Amino acid sequence: MDNHLISDFVNNINSLSSHNIDEKLGQIYTQEIEFIDPVKGINGLDALTDYFNNLYKRVDHCHFTITNHINRSDEHAIEWQMQLKHQKLAKNNEIVVDGASFIRFEDEKVCYHRDYYDLGALIYERIPILGSAVRTVRNAF
Repeated sequence: MDNHLISDFVNNINSLSSHNIDEKLGQIYTQEIEFIDPVKGINGLDALTDYFNNLYKRVDHCHFTITNHINRSDEHAIEWQMQLKHQKLAKNNEIVVDGASFIRFEDEKVCYHRDYYDLGALIYERIPILGSAVRTVRNAF
């Protein structure tokens, strides 16, 4: 598989907004997409579209920068840094979170996508009281 698939994938993901999810996801993912992230596992494009529509409701900006890419045939491991501005998180200040994805292509569309990232850094540390508890535990080790 050519690396153009990954660059096209990242460009499409970076162009997502609450206004174009229905159109864009069908260009990126197969109908039978299996998507897993630290929040939930999803099967099928319709369920993924619903999930992304909900996620992007209050997103002002979301951008992924690829920091490393390992390619083996139709399977790809990608390390990334996400810059996110969300109206309900961090008082709408930009959040930066590192993560990784494992992606598999079928007929030039993504058929399997699994994300790994620190959910605590993204969400839990941003909740009053819970955030200070998470940071205390994190700093204890």
